Amino acid sequence: MSRKALVALLLVAIAIVAALIVWKLTFKKSDVSVSSKKAEVEIEATVLTREFEENEEAANVRYLGKVITVSGPVNSVTEDEQNLSVYLKNPEDISGVMCTLNKASANIPPINTGDLVRIKGICDGYLMDVKLNKCSLEK
Repeated sequence: MSRKALVALLLVAIAIVAALIVWKLTFKKSDVSVSSKKAEVEIEATVLTREFEENEEAANVRYLGKVITVSGPVNSVTEDEQNLSVYLKNPEDISGVMCTLNKASANIPPINTGDLVRIKGICDGYLMDVKLNKCSLEK
């Protein structure tokens, strides 16, 4: 085999390895829930919502990207193939907290409207409602 062919083969092999590394880092599956992580804050859903409504910038500094545990009454539950969305809100409040649980992450017991629950998740911010993702149901 000629020297040029060996160099070309080596470059192709390096390119393939580099592409695999980039693909692995880019499409690496993150944790599907935060069940094993410690919550930085525990707060009631109505208090969390009120803080975002009154001063969104300050609330973003305090909660955005952090693992928090919220508690409150279930206003509604919706489900699709992968996720279970639990909306925590008191009837008299304008907005609430939308919590998204991945059904594959854990064995989730039935959740009904009116139940009082504690849910831990990562705060993604506020857009009419406070959004929590990668959630897990707390006992």
